[in-house]
Amino acid sequence: MNKNTDQETNNQDKIYWHDAFFAALQLELHDYEDVLIFEDEHQLSKEALKMDVLIIKKPADVKIEKNIGRIFRNHNIFEYKSETDNLSIWDYNKVIGYAMIYSAFEEIPTEDITISFVVTPKPMKLFAHLVNDRGFAVEEVSNGIYYIKGDTFNIQVIESKKLTATENVFLKNLRSSLTKTDMQEVFEAYRKYGILDKVNIYLNRVLGANQPILEEVLAMFDVAVNNIILKHFEENGILDRLRNEEREVTKRETAIKMLRDGLSGLKVSEYVEMPLEWVQSLEK
Repeated sequence: MNKNTDQETNNQDKIYWHDAFFAALQLELHDYEDVLIFEDEHQLSKEALKMDVLIIKKPADVKIEKNIGRIFRNHNIFEYKSETDNLSIWDYNKVIGYAMIYSAFEEIPTEDITISFVVTPKPMKLFAHLVNDRGFAVEEVSNGIYYIKGDTFNIQVIESKKLTATENVFLKNLRSSLTKTDMQEVFEAYRKYGILDKVNIYLNRVLGANQPILEEVLAMFDVAVNNIILKHFEENGILDRLRNEEREVTKRETAIKMLRDGLSGLKVSEYVEMPLEWVQSLEK
């Protein structure tokens, strides 16, 4: 597989998990859903300068007791790395840059902004660089949660696979190659929190990534739970809608690349089989 193909695969993987990560964070912080504001992207100017990160806004008088939110200030930036991606020094620097730009454009003091990196592989090289080359400290404050001390912002790195199912079932299991026990934890949490649209997006991604054990896991649950899940999916057309959403995301990414390469809107419209008006909206 050549380098370009590898890059395309990684991009598809990021797209595939992004909505599920957005849903997982909302589920993890469901006790605070009435006071937190979640932004999937943040536009910084009329010229459509956007940060490809998630921002959670919190009122100053609200204290978050959840382990992943104890670090929170009023503005909290999240960068998610899928299970195949390592958090590099350059990724770290990029998000620091995003945070600086966000601080400047929104006129927010740096001490009122936090940064959270959610990763699967522990970023050993990054940690070594931060400690040995920059003189920072890396402290594991709880299972899988590391605070970076010494940088401009309050920063945490969340090693998702090391989290416990008791506290962070959704982030812990946002990956493929889950065990039967992992999948059981997900379904038990699904039953606990009820059938919500944001849960379905999360489940659709996790189930799709773990098809080999799905049938066996379903056999572990009572008929009533399975019927509720399947009936809800069928009645609301959620699976079809999510498939359409994923297809449109792919077409959108392809169209943007073609437009950047200088192809006309009409050519792009014909290639991705989408209306010209849709392509023109991307140009804007």
